[in-house]
Formats: sequence, structure tokens, C-alpha cells
Amino acid sequence: MAATRTTIIRNTNLETIIKYEGSSVDTAATIDISTLTASTQARNSETPTVNIVKFIATGLLTSGVTVVRNSVTVLAAAPENAIVLDLTQNHISDNIQNTSNIVITTTGAASTGYLVLRKLAGWATKVEDATYGAYDDVTRVGASTTVSGSPDKV
Repeated sequence: MAATRTTIIRNTNLETIIKYEGSSVDTAATIDISTLTASTQARNSETPTVNIVKFIATGLLTSGVTVVRNSVTVLAAAPENAIVLDLTQNHISDNIQNTSNIVITTTGAASTGYLVLRKLAGWATKVEDATYGAYDDVTRVGASTTVSGSPDKV
């Protein structure tokens, strides 16, 4: 028995899009929100905080999907109805248990869908042109310590 499959489709400083696919023969998949670091980010000391802003689900007849955070069901759907829940269109984002990991469980027939997540805290951007200008080191948070004349070079 395999876990419901998850794939990161897009990962930026503010947003992560995750595709899931599975059926009743699959176990639940857990998305560890602390691992959603984009290549242009670094984890900082803040608690990772991630809201759900969009949910899309499609599936065969009798399919089902639930999204749970810290044992609280935050979304449940019958994907056979091709659900699109665009919370931002209604000026909403789901912040229930938003510091907890996301567990996706698929039941019944095969289903697939997408979760769009908005990162609120827990990461610092590596691109700091406004602060460090030409001395910005996009491989790390803070100015370059190897360039002569950079703000933090002694």
C-alpha cells in the first residue's frame, strides 16, 4: 500500500502549489510545511505558517478526499463533482491550524487535485536588492561577507 502521491508543481516565496493523486488503496499523505522552502528562500526562526487559499479536486464516481490539519478536518469533498474552491476570490484564506502539517486522505475511486498554499511566516527571502544593492548575495540571507566594501564586511 502506497501513500497518496504529492508533487510540488510550483514553489515561490509566497505560494506553493501541490498536486495530489490517489484512491482508497493509498494511505494518507503528510505535507510537512517546514519543507516548503523555495530556492530563493531560507528558513528563519519563525514558526512556519501556511494558509490554504485554493482547493481543486477531480475524480471518478465514488471518490473522496479530506484535508486535515492537527486532527481538524479543514476540507472534505467528493471530487467526482470537480470541486474548485477559490477562497481568495471571496477574500478568504483558510487559517485553521495553519502552523500544522497538512494530511491528505483519498478514499473510494481514483482522484486528483491541487492545493494552493500561501506562506505567511517561517521563511526569509534571499533576494534583498533593496537593502544590499550590488552587494546582495542571492545564495544567502543578508549581504555578502566576501565582497570588499559590502555592508557587513569588516
